[in-house]
Amino acid sequence: MFAKNQKFAVVDIETTGTSSKDGDRIMQIGAVFIQNNQIIHTFATNINPQHAIPDAVQRLTKLTPKKLKDAPTFDAVAATLKNKLTDCVFVAHNINFDLPFLNSEFERVGLAPIDVLGVDTVPLAQILLPTALGYRLVDLTKLLKIKHLAPHRADSDARATAELFLALMQKAQQLPQMTLDMLDKIPLQLPRETQQIFVTASAIVKEQRPTLPGNLRIVNGLALQRLPEDASRRLKNAKYPITQTQKEKLFGSVLAYRGEQAKLMNLIYNNYTHEKAKSLVIEAPTGLGKTLGYLIPFSYLRQKQVVVAVPTKILQQQVQQTIDQQLNKIIPGTVTTTILKGKQHYLDLTRFKQSLLIKEHNYAVQFLKMRILVWLTITTTGDLDELKIGNQDTEYRQEITQVSNSDLNQFGTYDFHLRLTEKAQKANILIVNHAYLLAHAAEFTNNPYLIVDEAQKLAPQVLNSSRHIFNFEQLFKTMRVVKNILKNQTNSDLATVFANQGELWQLTNNLHQLLAKFEVDLTKLQGLLYREFVLKMGGTKQLQRQAEVSLSSQDLSIFFTKNVTTITKLNTNVTKIDQLEEQLQSKFTQQSSNDRWVISNYNRMLEFKHNWQQFKAIFCELVKIQQQVGEFSDTSLFWLGMQNKLGQLTLSCSLINTDDYFSNQLYPFFQPPLFIGATLFSSSRSQYLFDQLNLIKNNVKVKKFPTTLQYAKQAQLLIASDAPHPQNAGRFLYVDYLARQIANLVLTTNKKTLVLFNSNQELEQVTHLLQGDEQLDEYAILAHNISGSDAKILRKFKDEPKAILLGAGSFWEGIDLPLTQLELLIMTRLPFEAPDSLVVKAQNDWLIAHQRNPFFNLSLPKAILKLRQGFGRLIRSAADQGVAVILDTRILDKQYGKTMLKALPVDLPVKAVVSHDLATSAQNFFEKNKVIDHQEENDGNPTTIIN
Repeated sequence: MFAKNQKFAVVDIETTGTSSKDGDRIMQIGAVFIQNNQIIHTFATNINPQHAIPDAVQRLTKLTPKKLKDAPTFDAVAATLKNKLTDCVFVAHNINFDLPFLNSEFERVGLAPIDVLGVDTVPLAQILLPTALGYRLVDLTKLLKIKHLAPHRADSDARATAELFLALMQKAQQLPQMTLDMLDKIPLQLPRETQQIFVTASAIVKEQRPTLPGNLRIVNGLALQRLPEDASRRLKNAKYPITQTQKEKLFGSVLAYRGEQAKLMNLIYNNYTHEKAKSLVIEAPTGLGKTLGYLIPFSYLRQKQVVVAVPTKILQQQVQQTIDQQLNKIIPGTVTTTILKGKQHYLDLTRFKQSLLIKEHNYAVQFLKMRILVWLTITTTGDLDELKIGNQDTEYRQEITQVSNSDLNQFGTYDFHLRLTEKAQKANILIVNHAYLLAHAAEFTNNPYLIVDEAQKLAPQVLNSSRHIFNFEQLFKTMRVVKNILKNQTNSDLATVFANQGELWQLTNNLHQLLAKFEVDLTKLQGLLYREFVLKMGGTKQLQRQAEVSLSSQDLSIFFTKNVTTITKLNTNVTKIDQLEEQLQSKFTQQSSNDRWVISNYNRMLEFKHNWQQFKAIFCELVKIQQQVGEFSDTSLFWLGMQNKLGQLTLSCSLINTDDYFSNQLYPFFQPPLFIGATLFSSSRSQYLFDQLNLIKNNVKVKKFPTTLQYAKQAQLLIASDAPHPQNAGRFLYVDYLARQIANLVLTTNKKTLVLFNSNQELEQVTHLLQGDEQLDEYAILAHNISGSDAKILRKFKDEPKAILLGAGSFWEGIDLPLTQLELLIMTRLPFEAPDSLVVKAQNDWLIAHQRNPFFNLSLPKAILKLRQGFGRLIRSAADQGVAVILDTRILDKQYGKTMLKALPVDLPVKAVVSHDLATSAQNFFEKNKVIDHQEENDGNPTTIIN
């Protein structure tokens, strides 16, 4: 525990690199001293590192050799700095970098390293601010509204970290005593003495605040947010505001009246108050305000619940925020809402409480337990997505979610899923994602209203969720790992560990025997599949040449029927093994309280559990393929793949279209739906969307609203009239062309740039060429599948003043980069799907069989929608401006190119120019439409203070 008057030194350093051992040096130091929860003095100075400063570091810190030329060297300030730090607890944002680096510098100049206690604000923030979007200093200061004027400057970073540290100590002291005691009992060693913050907070709380805060309750040994009271006010005798005057009165100062948005509202309200309401299909362009456009009229239709379905969980939150922050501020009454997700998203309090009794020796699991204990004092939903912990398939997350096999509830009405169910029954609006809607459509009662936002993404969601791949080799490998963990004639296998444990040994032995039987039956099934299909189609050589070969659903159905005995044995053994695995884990846990096991035993059991979960997930794909053969044989594709040898056999399936899917699986459970989105149609006559959603065009009311954006002033589209086609130019010359054009456009315009690709291979090759271009050294080059996760790439792209983002797939849609975050958009190719994939071929064959042209009914509409979505990344509001560039001449040369251009905004200026003039033309647009940049340049010099 830290003393009451303990002094803390919050330190940040800027260095020429990350390794003092390799000669990197400190070039700036900032220190803020805290005592009794107050900043008492500061220390800040530049340092002449007497060492080269890499260009990337200069860009990040704005510290150049010129600015540091006259600064003192480290040995000139070392003694003073050391004296100031000696009697303090050292605090830093990532202490295991700052403190060792600083000590290395002390030793370099002949001083002894400082031997002090230390606290790291990174894990401290991760525990005490469990729902933060990120834990970089810039993320946390933004969250806590801490002034952070010059990130990556030691004085500013130290000051911001000091403010953060004070806020975190205050957060710790606001926790209930029970939670602090439980945090202290978790056997986890945080960096240095960070854990002492909780011990200190516990002592302060015990002395100063004996009662529990009013917003909390202790339920079965856990501190939880108290159940909220039902404070909703129903809408009574309120009339829908049909006229402009009525709407303006309703909106007050909260919303501005927009003519096209008002027409959207009235269209929706009039349709659903008509005794013969029809399904609505509405294209509402960016900038019109479609979310409030449909929420306001539906909030006056209180006869039934409203289900709003959006593509992603992030958009679910955005709809919720729109309701809370705008809708409920204007309507006479309160719209109550509930976000619904699958059970696997919600914490099972009973299972979590049980997990606290287990002495895990896994750092990540123990750390997550600490975060959840704090999170429970603030969450009202129990939705684990609030914690941003990533993969839902991790073993511990599966253990503590509502997906568990146990229905035991020790928390009564505080059980999160029970709360959710009760809240959902009373809510006016239920907000779901497309995946949840499709999986749970039949569970909605009383035929509610249905709004499908971004409706063009609903059919692809069906196709994506229907794709399953059963990989024999992957299952064999995982099974052998599981068997070896159980028994492999070494001292580390579970059979040896449990040799004298009676029931534990017997369970281990039984598991090993069942897996051996499973292996025999799996080998048999693979051989049967090989003989039935591979040999009949020409043997291994034929399959290797084609890589993947389609199977008829009828043949596969007959195969499953003929071999039902073998498949039933496999299913039965998986069920038995799963039951025995649970018994083994339970018995092992029961004996953990006796301190019988060592760390290696725990790790071995965790390894066993992890691999068994993986095994089940792989095997489940076979079960799903069987189900698809039975339920969707006419509209599914089944195929076999193999590489090199029999053991690499894969069996796969996917729906090829949504023919009759929605008519049978979705529409019967709802009122006629509203389908809405910014880019629904590929042309005025296109049948594509109606086919995808099983809609009869004449039975649907369709409305396309005009855009409110002024593309004639805000944007320009440039098309390279002489761009080479990859097949004509050759792969290397084509990729080189792309890289040169991108570099020239970026260097000439100096604008933040998004480059969209259709090929991951081309993206990777262009990325490497751009990274090797010395002219682009000042630019952060961020690439999809290369530079990190999509979220990480986007966050960094927004933060960097000069950046190029190279994306494919999901980057064509759904990302929002307003104003100067994106001003140059480059599309390398028209976004047609690869025509040689089995799924595309099967879709084309199905269309031909139904007397329809595959190109005009599938390929072209999909490409046009993707092109529109890609272009939509550039202009998102009336304040945006930018240039789009297409490096593909087919949009000029081919007849279908005219159709694609017509699908773009009518008033968008389009100019075809030779590649050599692209950059100049783009720069001319920006010069003509120049806006004042109010960003101030900071000179990078801290105030040199010693006080």
